[in-house]
Amino acid sequence: MYVRMTFFKLKPGKMPELRELYNKEVISAHKNHKGIRFVHLLESLDNKDDGISLTAWDTKANLESYERSGDYEKLVAKFKNMYAGEPVLKSYEVTASSEPIILRLF
Repeated sequence: MYVRMTFFKLKPGKMPELRELYNKEVISAHKNHKGIRFVHLLESLDNKDDGISLTAWDTKANLESYERSGDYEKLVAKFKNMYAGEPVLKSYEVTASSEPIILRLF
């Protein structure tokens, strides 16, 4: 399994607006992509203006296909007036898990 995490800091008080748009746009935009496991919005408990967008993918090929689609850039652009700085995207392979079995499908 592979995950992509976008770390972001918002302008003060923008999290409710971001959350609403995230539920409306981001979650639905991922439904048609092959291999998507889940889409989550994480809101910091320590700083109400910090968050992470998290997606999980079955295979590296699924993740790379999503990257080539251009959807990520389109979604990030919808939030640009809310960001206090540039969001940072990082991708990871899950190599250990509490789940009983993670199949590598590549």
